[in-house]
Amino acid sequence: MYDYIIIGSGYGGVSSAGLLAKEGFSTLTLESHTTIGGCASSFKRKGFTFDAGATTLSGVLDHQPLGRLFNQLDIKPNLRKLDTGMVIHINDKKINRYADKSKWIDESSKKFNVDSKNFWDKIYSLESRSWDLIADNYRLPPRSLVDLIHLAKPSNLQYLPLVPGLVLPVTNLLKKYGLDKNKEFVQFIDEQLLISTQNTSAKAPYITSAIGLAYPSETYYPYGGITKPLELVLNYSKQKGNEIKFKEQVVLIEKKSEFYQVTTKRGNIYKAKGIISNIPIWNMVNICADVNMKDYFKTQSSSFKNAWGAFTLYFAIKNNFPVDSAYYQIHSRKPLPFASSKSFFVSFSLDNDYEKAPEGFRTVTISTHVNVNDWENISQEEYEDRKNKLEQAILDDFDYYFPEVLENDKIFINSGTPKTFEFFTKRHRGFVGGIPHSIKKTILQLTPNTTPFDNFYLVGDTVFPGQGTPSVVLGSLNVLQRIKDENIKPINQPSLIIR
Repeated sequence: MYDYIIIGSGYGGVSSAGLLAKEGFSTLTLESHTTIGGCASSFKRKGFTFDAGATTLSGVLDHQPLGRLFNQLDIKPNLRKLDTGMVIHINDKKINRYADKSKWIDESSKKFNVDSKNFWDKIYSLESRSWDLIADNYRLPPRSLVDLIHLAKPSNLQYLPLVPGLVLPVTNLLKKYGLDKNKEFVQFIDEQLLISTQNTSAKAPYITSAIGLAYPSETYYPYGGITKPLELVLNYSKQKGNEIKFKEQVVLIEKKSEFYQVTTKRGNIYKAKGIISNIPIWNMVNICADVNMKDYFKTQSSSFKNAWGAFTLYFAIKNNFPVDSAYYQIHSRKPLPFASSKSFFVSFSLDNDYEKAPEGFRTVTISTHVNVNDWENISQEEYEDRKNKLEQAILDDFDYYFPEVLENDKIFINSGTPKTFEFFTKRHRGFVGGIPHSIKKTILQLTPNTTPFDNFYLVGDTVFPGQGTPSVVLGSLNVLQRIKDENIKPINQPSLIIR
């Protein structure tokens, strides 16, 4: 009998396992795939390592979620802070998204021919206060009277000025600072927000958007790939005696009188006093045997029916030209076919990262937003045609902005669609990136980490506090605090496996 069975080994699941291990809880993590990470996983091709998505790492300062996780577990990932968090190519302009705030404000104002100082000062101020608000209130969103009482503490009065930002879009800030008429600046903001909040300035609430717009000021490159820091967390958990099993897709959760029983596709049965699910809320409906649980997740899923999919492209190139950052955002010169974004995001491996590529080479991962409907219910021939057209359109833009890379220099070219993500990660319809932040469905309306069911918790990008690695890890930190509040103690019993 385990203390907790954790379903899924993304950043939320593995972080939960590590944090619980530190407190003496026994956990079993069940993963349907052969590797950890979920959407932040990686794969290998003959000595090259590719991140599954074109992701970045942020939120590692001591007061931020990843920083708190690393400090609590006393682990030190091999990270490099980037002086230029991102390079943006838009309308033949090259814009350096400097980490230094003053340099970035000067760059933004100069390249867009606007006075953007007041706007960015506001964004940075909101970003700092937003992290403080969420960190100080792990009981958000409230699910009970006790939660409301905790949130009514006098210290929360300082956050009242932030409330309008939950229901007002970024457009309001753009208008306030006279930037809404600059189409190029708005286009830039929209594409930045799609990366970080999964929405655009007219729909994304400005309080959470501030976190998304400010993150390049603290962007880090993880040597070996985005999964490497998570491997350290997993190793910590395993050193404490906790387990992980791969190729164990959960197909049934049953509530017994004093424990939960979990059945996997391979027919194995495991028992635990509690459950922590790291899989999307949409996936929960079909694996819960209890009618009340099934109804609960049906209700939650119906509130958030849609999310974005991703088209990803991978290849390796010769390291024959310098890059100004590990991360680039390329605004396409003409509309990308079967894509929902006007840009794509590029991750390069750095020169001395020999875990990702042999000396003299780089790996490249590219990602752009797509509507999953465009990749469903079509013939295999049509599917391949759309895939090839979008791949070629992205490569055309890539070659334009990186003319040093000749066509025959690219090796291991491979691409993925929402169907690819659905196959490998088992995520419902291949939705990735979490639930879009919206003024119609604010972050406080997301599904909470707690459920109405005893000792049953949720983490991941479809529950509060939402998408992005820092937010997912913050969810795990919040769940641990919830467990402490419930005064749940480790059972210290040997695990029981029934086959």
